[in-house]
Amino acid sequence: MSRIWYKVTLTPESPVAVLRSRASAQFVKTQDYLPGSTVRGAFAEIFINKRGTDDPDFRSIFVEEKIFFGDFLPRFPNQLTNLIPLTARACKRFGLKGHPKSHTDLLLNHMLNAFDEENKKCPECGEPIDRVSGYFIGDGKDGEIAYLSLDRQLRMHVGISRKTGTAYPGLLFSYEMLTEGKVASGRETLPLQFVGYLSALEEDANELFEGLWKVIPPQREHLSVGKACTRGLGELRIETIEKKEPVEISFEERWEAFNRAAYEWNGSQEKCYFSITFTSHLALKDELGRPVLGNIRPYHFSLPETVELCAAFLNPEVVSGWNAAQGLPKPDTHALGRGSVLGFSAPKSLEAEIQTRLQTLETEGIGERRAEGFGRFVVCHPIHIPKQKEKN
Repeated sequence: MSRIWYKVTLTPESPVAVLRSRASAQFVKTQDYLPGSTVRGAFAEIFINKRGTDDPDFRSIFVEEKIFFGDFLPRFPNQLTNLIPLTARACKRFGLKGHPKSHTDLLLNHMLNAFDEENKKCPECGEPIDRVSGYFIGDGKDGEIAYLSLDRQLRMHVGISRKTGTAYPGLLFSYEMLTEGKVASGRETLPLQFVGYLSALEEDANELFEGLWKVIPPQREHLSVGKACTRGLGELRIETIEKKEPVEISFEERWEAFNRAAYEWNGSQEKCYFSITFTSHLALKDELGRPVLGNIRPYHFSLPETVELCAAFLNPEVVSGWNAAQGLPKPDTHALGRGSVLGFSAPKSLEAEIQTRLQTLETEGIGERRAEGFGRFVVCHPIHIPKQKEKN
């Protein structure tokens, strides 16, 4: 069943600190994006303050989970950003920011056992290449990769004694924040933005989003996210809202380009090849209720038995969170981390069946907590293709 998508742009008016883990350590880093669960909680808080939890629109959106809130990725104005997958490699010494031409992707190399010694070194300085993380600017289609650089600040505090109301000896802690902008060349300040997607089933979308925007009118409402909201952090305004699909390159075009690259790497003409790149965490459990992590297989996507898993780049994570309504931490979720990549091959005769199944899953997501942004992936992401042109 098709879904209606809304692209939402949020602009911070103060630094943002969404901590990676619970603040139990002396120093805690911030996430470099806004998780869907965080944005969903901010919307829910406004709903509760204005209408309460018994409101029918609140129950439809947040209790019955009829609207999915995706992760919000950082960018600067007029940019398209994408998460760098685990298959990406760049210069170990200068990184993707310093030597962008060193970028290479290892997925097809591993899927087809076609390794090239030259791709193990940076073409600009000869240093080894190593794993790179973060975000790249663009969709990866044209092979040109630019690294997205975010500015951060550190805020330090001392513990306060409840008995004396003064600084507590020996208790110093700090946390990291994303600044609300960065100074570009010529002292021009570029405002930071976060872009994400909200979606609902087509049959319910008009009614659901009408109720949502009625309570939270665009450009008139502010969201509060993350740590220290009462101290002025995490203030966001809704910049723009527009109907738009999250993946601009069509499924068919991505599938064709990926298979064309695989055949150029001497892939079998009797097979079709495809990849699954997770753009958010995947919380999936087996029939016994155990988390599916390193043991993920094609049948978890309801794919035929003859589909073969050729390559897997996985990053298991423990995802924590905070329930603001209850004032309690959320239970830890064991998940496959965003950026994980799977590569598959299958008999050519099953190509149409597999495409139909994957198109449905790409739209609906997979696993648990999908209303909070979990379980999103892209099939045959263009980032895995460009460097394959360099093979002799």
